[in-house]
Amino acid sequence: MGNNMTGLSQKMFDRATSGQLTIRGAVEFLEKEMRVRTIREKFEKFFRGENLKETLVRGLLRNHPGRSREFVEKRVDGWLNNPNYQTIEKKDAIELSFILGLSAEEADAFITGVCEEGLHWRNPEEIVYIFALKQGMTYAGAEELNREMKRILSGGNKTKSLAEDSFTSVIRPEVAELSTKEELTDYLTGVVSRLGREHNCAYRLFMDMMEALEHPKLYETEASAELFEPEKLTIGDIIREYFYENHVLYAREKSYSKRRRGRTLSVEDGFILTTVQKQISNNWPNEKTLAQMKARKTDVTRKALILLFLATDEGMREEDEEDMESVWSKEEVFEDLYQRLNDMLFQCSFMELDPRSPFDWLILYCICVEDMFDVDVRMKAVFKEMFRERV
Repeated sequence: MGNNMTGLSQKMFDRATSGQLTIRGAVEFLEKEMRVRTIREKFEKFFRGENLKETLVRGLLRNHPGRSREFVEKRVDGWLNNPNYQTIEKKDAIELSFILGLSAEEADAFITGVCEEGLHWRNPEEIVYIFALKQGMTYAGAEELNREMKRILSGGNKTKSLAEDSFTSVIRPEVAELSTKEELTDYLTGVVSRLGREHNCAYRLFMDMMEALEHPKLYETEASAELFEPEKLTIGDIIREYFYENHVLYAREKSYSKRRRGRTLSVEDGFILTTVQKQISNNWPNEKTLAQMKARKTDVTRKALILLFLATDEGMREEDEEDMESVWSKEEVFEDLYQRLNDMLFQCSFMELDPRSPFDWLILYCICVEDMFDVDVRMKAVFKEMFRERV
């Protein structure tokens, strides 16, 4: 746990899990002492040249000759110098991987770092990019190959159903063996019905957890039945109860509404979000986006999966205990939960918990408890302290 972290990341991890911070202390630490990993740092981890900005600008101008240098420089400056930039669009990150001259493995790590999700080995387009990276192609060459594969695949049989067992563990070794364009073409045309642009694993887990909340009777155990009568929840209920609508979403809505009216605002009056508040609440799921994820109209997000995991996880399972009298220490409870949460994220090609990400740091702080049932209590207290509460 934490063995592969840098010194600063380990320091942030230790602070979150020390058990020494009160709720207010945790919020103050985030606002005043948190050392957020910047986009520039993520670039520099993979850059092997002398002038990062110029390398990116030249590469983007080469790939997009119709754009002005001023426009491209402004965009690169935003990535490298604006603290509000915490993620990059995935398509941009893929292109930047080619500009930086990364291997497929390095590109996967880079893209995961700047997008919070890695390359998808079940997506036909991203398989083409993976192949191009392995072959040392330019981005222009990869784009041309991608267009060619799209034309070929567009004439395929679209009536075939997607096999639910076509997950990364099956596809990845098959793709890794491809070495020529002919092999790539044969492979994609042969398995296109098994591939999908959606996150199959993430969606399957998302639906399992949504079902557990919406239809708890189906997931009720004998032990839980004796404790309480499970209540069926709507998507609105889930947003209010487990996505902390009265705190996070209300604060964002209030800030947006006041800004639209042209008021002169300050952070102190609660209408302007701090940088940390923005970073935590950015892309926060609401009732509409959760319904779209459920209908597969948009991809399941990492943030939604984490929040649903914490809402549905029952903590230590009885079969893991030596007997009914077993008592797990606080450290063991945290270690088990931390590992299972990271395993889920890795399984879905998402970035594991990063103690230098404000949202992830809060998750680490909130799961460092004596009992799994205390996680929700701490989460509510943290968000109430940070965002205040709807009254």
